Amino acid sequence: MTIPLWEEKVWIDGCFDFTHHGHAGVFCQARRTISPDVKSGNDMLICGIHNDEDIRINKGCLPVMKERERYEHARSNRWCDVVVEDAPYVTQADVMNKYGCMYVVHGDDITLDKDGNDCYQGMKDCGRYKCVKRTAGVSTSDIIQRILTGSRDHHTRPDEIVTLDELTRYSTARDGYSAGCHVYKNTLETVVVKGNTKKREVVVVDGNFDLFHIGHISKIKTLRERYGDYELLVNIRDDHEDIMTLKEKALSVLSCKYIDGIIIELDAARAQNSGRDYTVVNIDDVSGDFDYLTKQVIIDRITSQRDEYIIRNKRKGFT
Repeated sequence: MTIPLWEEKVWIDGCFDFTHHGHAGVFCQARRTISPDVKSGNDMLICGIHNDEDIRINKGCLPVMKERERYEHARSNRWCDVVVEDAPYVTQADVMNKYGCMYVVHGDDITLDKDGNDCYQGMKDCGRYKCVKRTAGVSTSDIIQRILTGSRDHHTRPDEIVTLDELTRYSTARDGYSAGCHVYKNTLETVVVKGNTKKREVVVVDGNFDLFHIGHISKIKTLRERYGDYELLVNIRDDHEDIMTLKEKALSVLSCKYIDGIIIELDAARAQNSGRDYTVVNIDDVSGDFDYLTKQVIIDRITSQRDEYIIRNKRKGFT
């Protein structure tokens, strides 16, 4: 039986280590290659994630995040409909065909296999490749470098001030275009980006969301199940001791399908005098399926193989 290929079924694949906002951004951009006017019901973003061993063979080292962590992080992305585990490192037409995908989408950087060949050359040759712009200023290697060196200079870079355009784009709903999440600043009365829901009861999730990972996400999912009828917001705070900037944390958290929005730098005193009541829950008081995973565990994974990661980053131009 021949499976029809659909332009509105799009394939994207990768390692997606850390699944930082650069990865989230390419998910959103891939989704936006599908017209929001599609009415067939076939519109779908299918995400293939490579397993640990294939990454080790092709990149020369294991990813920081283990495959199950990466699979589940991708599943939590608002623009992702299906996750295909153990996706081949070199994109294969027959795998895309199985899911009815006409095109694969990838950023404008080149990904090479262990033999130095372009992983997407086959798809380029047969006209089934679409390129989107890679998010500048953030990468897995960059985050690793910050951990290895202890540098926090990135907090003062002008491009780390989050823009309204970025907040609006990362707040979009599943289709990548329509209103999705709310973004508030300091209080629930100061709306930066208007979302598509406004529930009477509000729960604000507080905590440190540096290196936003599946440990955080699984706890947020628990809260989503517990407070299904509430507007679930995550409080994002700036801390120059963190590895990620406020912008990186905000955009990473906004991509999570389990939340209704974020509030940037909640001002409790001002918020208590505003017109809407809310309940604060600390993320550290919640349990999820990945409770073992913490920011420190991730740092320890990198520092325990410090020499290997230094060599890896030197190959990518870091000094």
